[in-house]
Amino acid sequence: MGDWDGNGTATPGVVRDGVWYLRNTLGGGAADVTLAFGRAGDVPVVGDWDGNGATGIGIVRGTTWHLRNALTSGPARSTVSYGRLGDVPVAGDWDGNGTTGIGVVRGATWLLRQLPSGGAAQLTFNYGRAGDVPVTGDWDGNGTTGAGVLRGATWLLTDRLATGPATRTFTFGTCGDGGLSTSSAITAPAVPGSLRANEWTTLPTSTRVVALTFDAGGNAQGLPSILDTLARTHTPATFFLTGAWTSQNPALARQVVARYPVGNHSVNHPDFTTLSDAAVRDQVVGAHQTIRTTTGADPRPWFRFPFGARDSRTIGLVNCLGYGSVRWTVDSLGWQGTSGGQSTTSVRQRVVDALTPGEIVLMHVGSHPTDGSTLDAAALAGIISDIRARGYQFVTLEAFG
Repeated sequence: MGDWDGNGTATPGVVRDGVWYLRNTLGGGAADVTLAFGRAGDVPVVGDWDGNGATGIGIVRGTTWHLRNALTSGPARSTVSYGRLGDVPVAGDWDGNGTTGIGVVRGATWLLRQLPSGGAAQLTFNYGRAGDVPVTGDWDGNGTTGAGVLRGATWLLTDRLATGPATRTFTFGTCGDGGLSTSSAITAPAVPGSLRANEWTTLPTSTRVVALTFDAGGNAQGLPSILDTLARTHTPATFFLTGAWTSQNPALARQVVARYPVGNHSVNHPDFTTLSDAAVRDQVVGAHQTIRTTTGADPRPWFRFPFGARDSRTIGLVNCLGYGSVRWTVDSLGWQGTSGGQSTTSVRQRVVDALTPGEIVLMHVGSHPTDGSTLDAAALAGIISDIRARGYQFVTLEAFG
């Protein structure tokens, strides 16, 4: 939302892979303004960066803010370094002077600057908790932006930029909805409707496509070969990372994120059906925070339950944390290793035998803990060749999100 033409009314817009489509009225129809700014994966932000009464555009890439006052394609008017990897960017008129400032939320700590410029935070306070979705807005109409968080379907808003309780709390929407903020564009991706109180065992399509997915929770012995094969064959894939694996392999995690979308696979791979609600939250939020702070990537909305162990309670809990459950159509069983009776041939054949439109393939990046085999890595090139020979294409989960 933004006052794109400076007439005093905020109207909608969307950003799709670096292209902005803006409307000057509150209604449907074609975009009044279309422009290119940023690229896929950037975090869009909007604000009145120069205080002229009209909303400008911007993107955050890593820790760099690229801001532009004019609603036209072109370079950033200003480039600012602020925050650190994994922070959630926010924007607002924190002091009511008519100019939008910038800020980040780190866990539950808000660090704000009154102008769109670099430097130390001018205002720091704690509000909400790790895992909440930060939102900002002029909640009381006094011209100053307040803070807020979305927790599941509960909105906790405060008019004061200070540590303390919410000044208003209410429920709106359902768990898994995307949160909207007046100054920071969309602040949380919505959980796809087909993943609410449900899960994917195949992609929701009848087209001849396959999604390769790789879980990273043990070691990383097979990963270099997997990445090489995917790059050499120009094959997309999705990786599910545990927090522990990410902490132990930060450089590799960043290498994965630079090429492929990632999902959340818990902190340390417990059986979620044995955990309390609080422990489930700790596992999901803990891994989310680790992946974000290590790689800068947001793993939402993709979650894979360790061991595939889930029930209606745990699926509902991860939905409320912004995630949907992605299971699989076929497990390659490469993780069983040669000592478990598997081979490169059996892994390859198992995946191909299960071929169906929308197939989700489960594989692993590590080696067997005792025999050291990396069967999924060894079989991957053959799997890709066999599937393409049967007229199928490869996609990421994002293609259906």
